[in-house]
Amino acid sequence: MRYKGFTLIELVMVMLIMAVLSVFVFLNLNPYKTVKLDAATQKVIADLKYARSSALSTAKSYMISFEADPTNIYSVYEIDGVTQTLAENPSQLGSDFVVDLNEYYDGTKISSVYFNGGSKVIFDPLGTPLDDGGAEIVDDGFVTIEYSGQTKTIQIIPDTGRIRVFDIPGGPVIVGP
Repeated sequence: MRYKGFTLIELVMVMLIMAVLSVFVFLNLNPYKTVKLDAATQKVIADLKYARSSALSTAKSYMISFEADPTNIYSVYEIDGVTQTLAENPSQLGSDFVVDLNEYYDGTKISSVYFNGGSKVIFDPLGTPLDDGGAEIVDDGFVTIEYSGQTKTIQIIPDTGRIRVFDIPGGPVIVGP
């Protein structure tokens, strides 16, 4: 009498094939690919908002200086008259406000920066964005963050300092004043 069924080898082979296919599908459909990009973008937005709100609340100017790829660092400065000093990092009290995106979000980079042709934005005591020469920004300012071939662009609107994020083709997502 012959039993109908699967042998142990056949079951193991089917399970092995399913495991390989599931790993392949997970790697290609990984929903976590954009988590680092989203987190890095939100960090830059939060720091831009911090600099702007600090300028409004202290009646001093605050500047953020971006260094694009390969260093991927930005620093926040407090400007008192003509003196520029590194601001204190609110998340690490007692340390300078210098953010290395590679340290926080490995693989993310600042791919481009544009503020009237420069890489610095200053918020005056009224919250108005200025370029590194002290002139009001006449065109929208941009900071583009990149991770794994995907990008998000942070836009700073002249006059108001309003911040928007382009995270989908065709339009911005407004994230606050």
